[in-house]
Amino acid sequence: MFACVESQHEQSAPGRERVALVLGHLDQLPTLPGVVGRLLQVTSSEESSADDVVNIIKSDASMTAAVLRLVQRADLGLHGKAMTVAQAVTLVGFRTLRNALLSSQFCSVFADDSDNTEAADARCELWKHSLAVGCASAMIAERGQGGRWVDEAFVCGLLHDIGKIALDACLPKSYALVVKQTERRDECICDVERETFGLDHTAAGKHLTTRWGLPECIVECAWLHHQDPNTLPSSVTSVDLIRIVHLADNLVRRERIGYSGYQYVADLSESAKALGLDSHDIDSITEALPDRVKSFCAMVGADGLFDSVMDTEALIAANRQLADINDRLARDNRDLEIRSSYFSALEQFIKQAPPQGGIADVCAAAAQALAQLVKSRRAMGVWTEPATECMHLGAVDLTDGRIDTLVVALTNGDVAESKNAAVDGADASWCCPAGSGLIEAPITIESIWRRCFSDGFDERLWLLPLRLGNGAPGGIIVEGSPATVGKLSGSTEECELLATAIAGTLAATHQRIATGRMSEELLDHNRRWQAAQKQLVRVRSIAMVAKMAAGAAHELNNPLAVISARAQMIVASCDDGETKSSLEIMLDQTQRASAIVMELMHFAKPPQPQPILRRLGDALESLCQHWRGVSSIGADRMKLMVVDPAATVFVDPIQLREVLDAVMANTLDATSPETAIVKINSPSHASDETVRIVIEDNGVGMTPKVLEHAIDPFYSSRPAGRGRGLGLSRAHRLVALNGGRLRLDSRPGKGTTVRIEFPARAPGS
Repeated sequence: MFACVESQHEQSAPGRERVALVLGHLDQLPTLPGVVGRLLQVTSSEESSADDVVNIIKSDASMTAAVLRLVQRADLGLHGKAMTVAQAVTLVGFRTLRNALLSSQFCSVFADDSDNTEAADARCELWKHSLAVGCASAMIAERGQGGRWVDEAFVCGLLHDIGKIALDACLPKSYALVVKQTERRDECICDVERETFGLDHTAAGKHLTTRWGLPECIVECAWLHHQDPNTLPSSVTSVDLIRIVHLADNLVRRERIGYSGYQYVADLSESAKALGLDSHDIDSITEALPDRVKSFCAMVGADGLFDSVMDTEALIAANRQLADINDRLARDNRDLEIRSSYFSALEQFIKQAPPQGGIADVCAAAAQALAQLVKSRRAMGVWTEPATECMHLGAVDLTDGRIDTLVVALTNGDVAESKNAAVDGADASWCCPAGSGLIEAPITIESIWRRCFSDGFDERLWLLPLRLGNGAPGGIIVEGSPATVGKLSGSTEECELLATAIAGTLAATHQRIATGRMSEELLDHNRRWQAAQKQLVRVRSIAMVAKMAAGAAHELNNPLAVISARAQMIVASCDDGETKSSLEIMLDQTQRASAIVMELMHFAKPPQPQPILRRLGDALESLCQHWRGVSSIGADRMKLMVVDPAATVFVDPIQLREVLDAVMANTLDATSPETAIVKINSPSHASDETVRIVIEDNGVGMTPKVLEHAIDPFYSSRPAGRGRGLGLSRAHRLVALNGGRLRLDSRPGKGTTVRIEFPARAPGS
């Protein structure tokens, strides 16, 4: 008899080489006797007669002997009587005899004469299933197809799993492992076969039946019996037979007759309906199937194979499978309960996380969700921002419903109260121990906890890291016992999903806040840029006006000098009083025009400042004394306040006084002498880098248009002839030359405030 020894190389060969090795072993199986092939061809033809079958049987001595043995075993009362082949065919029936002969011939090909009882029992279970499917297929064809496919149906059903039997015969050790893996994993045997051999039993059956030259209907049923017949392509020629075998295979598997290894049982009613059968037909076939199989086995000499179709072993296997199913359902229910709790926690977190809240608010929502998930009393969410060196904390206490949020500096020393981190993750796979990279020492988990919970902790602290990329910028810390928190230790995947969702929300919140800050900074930069643009335009305008004024002054100065000299000569030699008086007026106006020219020259090209360090209080006190003397404002209405008398200013003293005089002149001109109040204030200290001078009045103030052009050269809001509009413009120019800044703030009817800034000391000192 045929035997096969597997080599280690054959078991481990990958991919196509592995498939080629398996097919090579199948090709080593002995071919069917020629008489079996001729018998199949004749019985498959509608033109064949009983004489044709008798002649084929008589041509082979072994088959003739087999027929006579079958007749003696059949329950016909012919024991010991002589019988011819023709008589045997007539008595037993052409169909029954053909099926019995084929069954015995196929069994002989795969007979195993080894002493391996376990392997023999396994192969016996495979044959038991195949014989039952053959009988069921014949019964379905009898009822559903009017007897049309009965002969073919039995053979197709008998050989539908020939691939399993062949693989088991060729590679017994590997196939035994396939069976064990299928039972352990509770999967379809086809999937395990493909993992092990690179092909399943349907492909092996197609290869073997094709090599044996069997009819196309047998090849297609061995190959496609697990497929839904409704989805088969039009190129398949034996769809009806495939439907019959498909239904018979599912029925036998449902009744657990023999070993199939294919766990799924299709809906029998749909398959039966396609064959013209109903539920009553299926019930009748199911009820009659055991007796049909037992009588057939008795005929072929396999009486012990089916002593009881639903024997003790089948019941034990069914009970074992039910127990496995119950265990699996219990595990699935536990997993589903844990998974549901995580999804509830995630849903709660999403609801409680404020859409426009801060990072600490999101941390608090995450802490509350996780605390309720693991039935913890207190929890805390932590998120760090290395860029801003900030740590965001959100703590919850479910006993009193308290929620605290806090933002602390990572460099703040008072956070690190203890270096003994009290984090224990040994009992829960979703937790991690101290030193996990959440926060660097000396800031510890314990110190962070005490930041919000001053009374410390009663049980262990557990950390769920919130990972982002390759780091863990945050985490959720919960208080609880190993029994409380460890219940969820096996739900690693769900826990990672929850942590990922929380980390993603925190990262999105951080990005939203950062984007808001960036927008605010962008607006501020834009405002500064616009102000700088205006200032640049103003500086350029002043420079152009100064250049023009310098040119005009130069051109006017010489004619005025000539006019003044000639007027003086005429006055000296003139005796006519009226003429002399007119000449003196002309001379006076010439000198006035010359003074204007000098003022323009002084504005266009002011002297370079000679700054010195001087007490600011002294300069302001001198200013007040001067203007109290030249104006009608008394000391009670011109108030001076210097916060720090030691404050100094580094400036040209002459130009400082000129600036202050120009501002005071405008201030007094804008106020009523009877009600004027002028405040001169310096809030600067000696330690400041910049000193500030603030001069306020309660005058008429300026309109926005006047304020916009107040420091422009030659601009004045006063009536024509009352000023040349160079006072504030020159003051602004001198302040800039001394490294300072002058700003105006005014509203109509509310007065004007002038703010002046100067360096407090020399550069580098």
